[in-house]
Amino acid sequence: MAPHTLNTLYFDPHEKKYGSKTTQREVGIRDVLIKTTHSGLCFTDVHAKMKGCGLGHEGVGIVQDVGAAVINLKSCGHCPTCLSGYRQYCEDARGFAFSDLDQGAFGDYRIIDAEFAYRIPEAISSVDAGPFMCAGASVYEALDAAGTKPSDRVGVVGVGGLGHMAILFAKAMGCSVTALFASKRPSTQKVRDAFTLGADEARCIADRIDEVYTTPDSSGEAGEGDVLSRERKINVLLICSNQLADWFDILPLLDRMARVVLMSIQTEPLNIPYMPFILPGHRVISSTEASKRNHIEMLNFAARNNIKPWVEKFPMTEQGLADAFDKLENGQMRYRGVLEW
Repeated sequence: MAPHTLNTLYFDPHEKKYGSKTTQREVGIRDVLIKTTHSGLCFTDVHAKMKGCGLGHEGVGIVQDVGAAVINLKSCGHCPTCLSGYRQYCEDARGFAFSDLDQGAFGDYRIIDAEFAYRIPEAISSVDAGPFMCAGASVYEALDAAGTKPSDRVGVVGVGGLGHMAILFAKAMGCSVTALFASKRPSTQKVRDAFTLGADEARCIADRIDEVYTTPDSSGEAGEGDVLSRERKINVLLICSNQLADWFDILPLLDRMARVVLMSIQTEPLNIPYMPFILPGHRVISSTEASKRNHIEMLNFAARNNIKPWVEKFPMTEQGLADAFDKLENGQMRYRGVLEW
């Protein structure tokens, strides 16, 4: 099969600017060639851009070519981890920014293993589908890993690209939701957004601040509310922020035997106060990408429940990518950037 030309946007760490690079690649017998129409921007792209690799991993597009047969997977496919359905944790897995560095979803075409291409339900538009490919799948996987039930109260630390998806999915599952701000006092707009997304409560726990907000009144101002009662404490806590919260601020909010799910990429060590954590029977769960089953379930669940991420659109150009990164890195994105042709 003749090689295809792939053009991909990237960040040049030496020139300190965004550019485009071209590579030639054949469609392997297990691969699909996808013509990209949209791709979401994730904070993982911020972590990866200094590698000089092709950027973007929330791609959506149309299949243009298909390989002849199935022989290889990007995960090994036969170890106990893969056979249990959790191929994302395979020791031999190949992921974004660690393999295939010459291509990414911010480009015209992309060649990927067919096992990692998912059919998008008709009810989901291509522009909305991008954020589901990473943020939506990660949130759904985390809620599943925690054994979340409709009777649970879910706490979401960080109302950003990942956190806003967590609120949307938790509410669609029938849960009560508390939005938690761990880095600074939230703006009135952030609090209003949390409630518009579906949060039942918004709370600031930064720097020993303990403020609880109720639904903003008609003037748009967020008012203070009552502290959590014992019945309203958090059963499942999703850590979606780029900055770790102080555990001494978090622990009083947790119900007995709470499940804490770590989702964001961090370089700081995880320091948990030992006895205050184990005596109530709390659990820490790590969760990154979704299993194939959960990825497919997530898309169908989102379609059935009409879940729509909040997106800002940018052109699929070097300048469009630079503008999207600038807005994301400055904390101004509401709440998921999507590049489109």
